[in-house]
Amino acid sequence: PWGIVFVHRDTALLTEKPGSVRVIVKGELIEKPVEGTPQVLDEGQGGLMDVNIDRDYKQNGWIYLSYSHEIKQEEGQNRPPAMTRIVRGRIRDMKWVDEQLVYEAPRESYSTTRHHYGNRIVFDKKGYLYFSVGDRGAQDQAQDPGRPNGKIHRIYPDGTVPGDNPFRGQGLPTLFTLGNRNPQGISVHPETDEIWAAEHGPLGGDELNLIKAGTNYGWPVITY
Repeated sequence: PWGIVFVHRDTALLTEKPGSVRVIVKGELIEKPVEGTPQVLDEGQGGLMDVNIDRDYKQNGWIYLSYSHEIKQEEGQNRPPAMTRIVRGRIRDMKWVDEQLVYEAPRESYSTTRHHYGNRIVFDKKGYLYFSVGDRGAQDQAQDPGRPNGKIHRIYPDGTVPGDNPFRGQGLPTLFTLGNRNPQGISVHPETDEIWAAEHGPLGGDELNLIKAGTNYGWPVITY
């Protein structure tokens, strides 16, 4: 199991790393997985990752999934490159339907490494969607605003980009922070609406960070 979200008081959706979305009702796991969910690259730390629901889920039914997405292997590569990707869709009669692409990194940023994908998906009260992408094992790229990895991103739930994102004009428009190693825990404070992220350190040195627009969290230049 990788991610879990309650869609109703007694019903939860659960993602499993090999690629299955499962449904739990009143504490009982439904035997059959949801059909038609995205194909994932289940290798290393990659696979099906987070699941969350839209703030207006009761009205629109949107469910968000993140996963490691691979593209066709090019000649000379030892394995296909992959990167964190986010889609949304709905579940009807235990089938994944109405899928829409929410976020896909530039194809040239895909990597053949198989670790540090991130990822968590959260929503604040203002209507923004935040998600993390790990550094993919290329630590210096976490400092490059032209690369998606080693960052926390902010978009709208439909995938469009806010006009006031802090790195517009000097990097990828979706970026909200940089210098992040591999945040795999993100939470929104229920009262203050602050974004908090937990980040793995390389040898100890784990971090709990208050996520603020445009901030550089130091990886790998400053780390302990």
